[in-house]
Amino acid sequence: MALVSRREEPTTGTDRFFLTTPIYYINARPHLGTCYTTVIADIIARYQRMRGRDVLLVTGSDENSQKTVIAAKEAGEEPLPYCDQMVKHYHDAWRELNIGPYEFVRTTEARHARLVQHFFSRLYEQGDIYQGTYSGWYCTPCETFFTERELKPENLCPKCERPAHPVEEEAYFFRLSTYEERLRRFFADHPDFVLPSFRRNEMLSRLNEGLQDICVSRSSLEWGIRLPWDEKHVFYVWVEALLAYLTGSGYRFDEPDSAHYWPPDLHLMAKDIPWFHAIVFPAMLMAYGLPPANQMIVHGYWLIRGGKMSKSKGLVITPHEVVDLMGADGLRYFYAREVPLGLDGTISLEAIVERYNFELGNDLGNLLNRLLPMTERYFDGAVPEQGTPASGDAELAELTEKVTQRTLQLYGDYELSRGIEEVFSLVRAANKYIDERKPWELAQQPQRKDEFSAGFSLLFTAIRNIAVLLAPVIPTSAQRIWEQLGLTGDLQELGFSVLEEPFPAGTHIGHAEPLFPRVEMPERTAEPAKPVGAHAAPDIHTTGELQTKEEPMEASQITFDDFMRVEIIAAKILSAERVEGTDKLIKMNVDDGRGGRVCVAGIGHVYEPEKLVGLTLPMVANLKPAKLRGVLSEGMILAAQDDAGNLSLVVLDKDIAPGSRIT
Repeated sequence: MALVSRREEPTTGTDRFFLTTPIYYINARPHLGTCYTTVIADIIARYQRMRGRDVLLVTGSDENSQKTVIAAKEAGEEPLPYCDQMVKHYHDAWRELNIGPYEFVRTTEARHARLVQHFFSRLYEQGDIYQGTYSGWYCTPCETFFTERELKPENLCPKCERPAHPVEEEAYFFRLSTYEERLRRFFADHPDFVLPSFRRNEMLSRLNEGLQDICVSRSSLEWGIRLPWDEKHVFYVWVEALLAYLTGSGYRFDEPDSAHYWPPDLHLMAKDIPWFHAIVFPAMLMAYGLPPANQMIVHGYWLIRGGKMSKSKGLVITPHEVVDLMGADGLRYFYAREVPLGLDGTISLEAIVERYNFELGNDLGNLLNRLLPMTERYFDGAVPEQGTPASGDAELAELTEKVTQRTLQLYGDYELSRGIEEVFSLVRAANKYIDERKPWELAQQPQRKDEFSAGFSLLFTAIRNIAVLLAPVIPTSAQRIWEQLGLTGDLQELGFSVLEEPFPAGTHIGHAEPLFPRVEMPERTAEPAKPVGAHAAPDIHTTGELQTKEEPMEASQITFDDFMRVEIIAAKILSAERVEGTDKLIKMNVDDGRGGRVCVAGIGHVYEPEKLVGLTLPMVANLKPAKLRGVLSEGMILAAQDDAGNLSLVVLDKDIAPGSRIT
């Protein structure tokens, strides 16, 4: 799923990049769901820094909410001391997940309150804010107003499905309706403003229904930022929290030249809050005289047992238990790799451990553990001269260059999962190269010394590039790979420019240590979660430990988000052969546009292998790899089968490039 047309330079300046996470409610400690957005933002920030950009990442805490008052009261504290304590947990979590540097804005800070009061005073003075009476419904957990028609049956909140309550109070309103036509033009002029495109369409659909003026104050609350022209009111938490992005940018209303980073190049958020960012906030900025953000990406939810991860429902996994098992890089890798940015994903400790063991441990870790000891044994620990490459070596060299360029392009398009898949196509190719070339046999043939040396030089270049390309995602592990290769310097500071340089021959490799030791599941969560219906509720202990229970699968309708999680691409069969010891299984080497992979399919009772070569078929590309009769299958081709057992492959009827997305 392509998210974005690349912008070679951010519009905030050729050497600047400004991105934001949501400003988080702090009524509970951060869990894996709330950490996700910030980790993804940090990965993007690291990518941009490695491109040589001056990057500003703004995150923060939304403290002026009614739910903060309730949580503080339940804890036996006043709101501000409670917030002080909770903010520490966020900083601890960001540090534990290797996030930074970042600018953290607390909405209780004096600098933020001053900016909010100035911002809305200007809007009030120019007539964009007026006094009235709000009558409707309000959900305290979501801190959101709703009309009666927006509620679910029994007056339930349409977002969290908890009871909303009727509200009628004096309030001030922002003339959102006045900016309806300007917003339409803005969306028309900026087709990539909201991504993925189906989220943009959701916003346009609501915009086309017509805009109503929105409430921007509460007269029934004491906690919050006071309206400077009417101190009986405090600002509605949503509208003032949005201005934390402006506060964090360093903008000062008394210094017009202070907006060095504004506007943001990217807002990142979950799918429950794009309305405020895509419609309300741009209109507020238009009224004030500042440009809206260049882009916003709306990601999905992480689901446990079919439900959204939620602090208030106790539906959480703590980042601590994951980091304790495998370090921060294991979780960072899972976040970026598991699901394309923009779609829902299912998360469990089992899934995180499997991804870590299989890809980081078995594939990447194994490659390093094979290369370094052989370098010690055959070259006294020094990277050999390039030598004269063998005829088959060009393929690995070309793939290294192709993967490097393609990954940087995909990262720039915010397609992190596909970028990582590109990198691991090179990891697999390097492992395959070692398997097929058998360096231990070449070492016994002095007449092939140049060929032997050239092969090792290619492998070192490949794994060097792998480390650099993974540095934004798994920075600690990438740095350790870099150092084990005998290279010096901080990868984050060296940046992607090192990819343009040849690997220095004669470099003495560092001390080889296992990077990704195998992780075993703790006994308490050893049973894998089984998929259940979308509304099934898990059993959760108050400690946050996730419990699972078996429930029957039901055939049911799926959402568009569910469908988009399945990545189906065009794959061309390059070769095919029967799997030894079976008549039904056929092993196929396919061109997937990403370096190639192996698929195993049970179609040998219907098709002869040689008849398959040259066909272009739909293939599920993000299916978890599985071993069939000892052969690792990394995808699934599609076929139809009727009740009589007749089987027919689905074949694309026109020539199309391998790797093309099927939607």
